[in-house]
Amino acid sequence: MISLLVYIMRCLIMVAGIWLVCIIIRKKGILQFTPYDLGILMIISNVIAQPLVNKDSFKTVIGILILAFGMILIGRLSLSKNFYKMDYSPSMVIANGVIDGKELKKNHLSLYSLLSLLRTQGYSKISEVNFAILELGGNLSVIPKTSARPLTVQDMNLNLPEEGFTFPVIMDGKIELKMLKYADLTEDWLKNELSIKHQTSIEKVFYAEVDANKKVFINLYDQSVKDWA
Repeated sequence: MISLLVYIMRCLIMVAGIWLVCIIIRKKGILQFTPYDLGILMIISNVIAQPLVNKDSFKTVIGILILAFGMILIGRLSLSKNFYKMDYSPSMVIANGVIDGKELKKNHLSLYSLLSLLRTQGYSKISEVNFAILELGGNLSVIPKTSARPLTVQDMNLNLPEEGFTFPVIMDGKIELKMLKYADLTEDWLKNELSIKHQTSIEKVFYAEVDANKKVFINLYDQSVKDWA
């Protein structure tokens, strides 16, 4: 029984360590990882497994934190212009409608893979593409030819107002103060809107958002939808 509790404690310590690493790495997505990021993460995954078979839990947590800080240090160095070439640089695999075979070979990308990436971007023909850039993490940015480009508001000579952003101001009964600040609104204003226009209070609101015109949409805990004010 004691050995089982010790093993559970080791697992909990590792969970806490992984949580700290995720906080340190922050919002960087897996597709944005550079080769050195992936290399360090592979080492971290191997190190994390060690305490599950031995007793060095705290030493392992320190180790994975050092590795995580190493990822951040290298990432910070890559932001300096003197270290730009240390990081991955984009490759133009199609230029002026012509496929660059050398760039494909350099990036170990076959024609079949290129066609697949183009299809995921909505282009089934090479003839529709003017430029294609292989970005960090394997994403493909496509600049189509004018004939394949979808119509825009500017093309149609329409004079439409710029669309604003909608801010989530209440999440699960709690005010998102940062979102209120971005929307240039106050907590008192929000409470007043809820009281006068919706006859409710913050504690009863599951979700609320404010658009660019300061219209409030709310979703109460005890009902599915409430229309715009």
